[in-house]
Amino acid sequence: MASLRQPSISSLRLLSSFVIGFGTLILIVSLLLITLNQVFAVNWQIILLFVAASAILVLGILWYGGIFISPWSLRLRTVYRKYRHFGALSLLSVIKSRRRRSMEFMKGILLVITVLIAGIFIGFIHSSLSEEVPFNISGSVLGTTWQVHAVIIGFSFVALTFVWEEIYGNSLNNELTRLFVEDIGSIWTVTFVFGANLVIGAIAFTHSSVETAEFLPIYTTAVLFTASILTVAKRFLDALDLLFYTDLDGKVKNFAKEDLEKEIISTSSTPNQVLAESVPGFDQVSMRLPNFGLERIIVSSKDIDKRGTVSDINLRRMYKISEIVNQDATASIDQNPTIDMTLAEDTTVISLDGDLSKEQLEQIERQLRRGIRTRGGN
Repeated sequence: MASLRQPSISSLRLLSSFVIGFGTLILIVSLLLITLNQVFAVNWQIILLFVAASAILVLGILWYGGIFISPWSLRLRTVYRKYRHFGALSLLSVIKSRRRRSMEFMKGILLVITVLIAGIFIGFIHSSLSEEVPFNISGSVLGTTWQVHAVIIGFSFVALTFVWEEIYGNSLNNELTRLFVEDIGSIWTVTFVFGANLVIGAIAFTHSSVETAEFLPIYTTAVLFTASILTVAKRFLDALDLLFYTDLDGKVKNFAKEDLEKEIISTSSTPNQVLAESVPGFDQVSMRLPNFGLERIIVSSKDIDKRGTVSDINLRRMYKISEIVNQDATASIDQNPTIDMTLAEDTTVISLDGDLSKEQLEQIERQLRRGIRTRGGN
């Protein structure tokens, strides 16, 4: 009974994590759109145009990166399978580990945007409940707040730099030291507080001559100021805890365990493995087998006018190639295209054993031409 319930429990957890993550994303996007419409009086048509342009931009980036915009994309199918098996958080952790600095930088920027939206939303709620501003805060006070914020984070960075130097001074190798420093959120913290300081400075500059500030500049400044101070204080306490109160041996074991889990996720369900499981007759390793006396048909990169590194494969078209080959009982696939295969001027893309008609060969070439995308070529 326990073994029967285990899959359902795992599926329930996966479904709940997906619902929570998707719901959070929808909530953030909804708050952003409502803020643009209600606070900044942006027309809904402009908002929808911006959303459509963003969607087109994302699709354009995928297409420019050599990925099919299709459910039959091998790359997208592989990502979906990993998400289904391990969940979104584990998949994001792998992506984060590969592009750690970029992801930490983006995290800081997104946190600035999130906190800014939160401040605007709080100010909007208060302004809807009360027409008059209960605070007598002028533009000069906002400017002073900006200066205080800059001074505080400046001194905080001096203290954090001292702690980082102490961590680097420990008897750890460079890789572990880097992981320890990144583990306390150094990169995204610096990005966030500097971004917050720029936003607060922009608010102070645009309201420098205002005698009484309104709800939005007051609340956005207050929320950004508070969040910045709390973030820097939390990072400083984490650094001190890591330096003086953490068992480094246990920390190293945790890093090793996390790296092992990420390696398992990365190596499981590779694109070529998904290709071999999805298309009959295809192998995940492109390898030519010995000729056992059967007639061999070769389709080269020159025949299908493809150059560069194979970046994505359309599974539906590969499945059609498998169906064409299976029409002849004596035919079989000797070598098939795989992800990251390098196609030079006359590289073998697919090799077939057996006797196929000219029409069947033309169909295979057509499917390969439409079913393979490359980078660094055409």
